[in-house]
Amino acid sequence: MRRIPCGGKANTNEEYREILKNRMIIMSIISIIGIITIALAFATKFYLNTSINDNIRGAYLGIGMGLFVSGIVLWIKNRLLLNNDEKLKESRINNTDERIQEISRKSFKIAGIVMLIALYLTAIIGGLFYPIIVEALLFISCIFLISYIISFKYYNRKM
Repeated sequence: MRRIPCGGKANTNEEYREILKNRMIIMSIISIIGIITIALAFATKFYLNTSINDNIRGAYLGIGMGLFVSGIVLWIKNRLLLNNDEKLKESRINNTDERIQEISRKSFKIAGIVMLIALYLTAIIGGLFYPIIVEALLFISCIFLISYIISFKYYNRKM
């Protein structure tokens, strides 16, 4: 999981600084999404009169806290990299390594296939007990496949 945000075509430290600044923006957005998720969990208990199970509320709190903390930690990590030229260069070389990028692409390909199989099997088996789950999980699978087709066509024209 360490190399998920890897990549980029930064040849100089200045180009890599821009990539890190963009990653810091993404980490800030992830932290904000975490705060919103935490707020939603508290809102369901105190402000909205919904009958959400305490386990689900706890899951929302855990997911929100995980997003918030990981976003902050990665933002700080990137900020520290920006302040240290030696570590910045080392990180740039590691993240622009073609071998690491190819490993990342292949890993995402396998993870995507496994995710689709898991969604399909969960929809089929779970549908025996909760029929609505079939529609939800197959809808997610369709979103994944449609986004793949659109992004493939976009990058096929662009590259």
